[in-house]
Amino acid sequence: MSMSNSVNDPLKDLAALSRRYTQILDQTFSRYGLSSSLYYYLIKLHDFGDLPQERLVQLTGVNPSNVTRAVAQLVQLGFVLKRPNPDDRRGFVLALTDSGTAICPALLDGLAFAQKQFLAPLTAKERAQFESILQKLAE
Repeated sequence: MSMSNSVNDPLKDLAALSRRYTQILDQTFSRYGLSSSLYYYLIKLHDFGDLPQERLVQLTGVNPSNVTRAVAQLVQLGFVLKRPNPDDRRGFVLALTDSGTAICPALLDGLAFAQKQFLAPLTAKERAQFESILQKLAE
C-alpha cells in the first residue's frame, strides 16, 4: 500500500524556506562579491579573531573540504589572509585582511536586513514563537 500524497507533512516546506532565506542572503551579499555560503566565515573571523582553519571548521560545523574551498575564495577576494600555522605544520591560520575587517559591519547590517525581510510576514508574537521553536529544535 503506497503512501498518499495528501499526508500532512509539517516539515515539507522546510527546504523551501531554506532556499528562500538563502536567496535573500545571496541578494543581500552579492554587492560585496559574496554569497550565503561565504559571509558566515568572515563573521566568525570577525567575532573570534585569527583562527586556525581547523578551529573555523569546528565553529561552523561545515565539512572541512567546504571550508577549504570557501577560504580559498575569500583569499582570492582579498578578505582573508591564510598563513602557515606555527603550531601545526599541516594547518593554516586565518585572519581578516583590512578589507575583510572593513566589510564586516556592512555584513552584519546586511544579515539583520535579510532576517527582517525573511521574517516580515510574521507578527512580532509569531517571530518570537518561531525563534523559540527553532532554538528548541536546534538543541
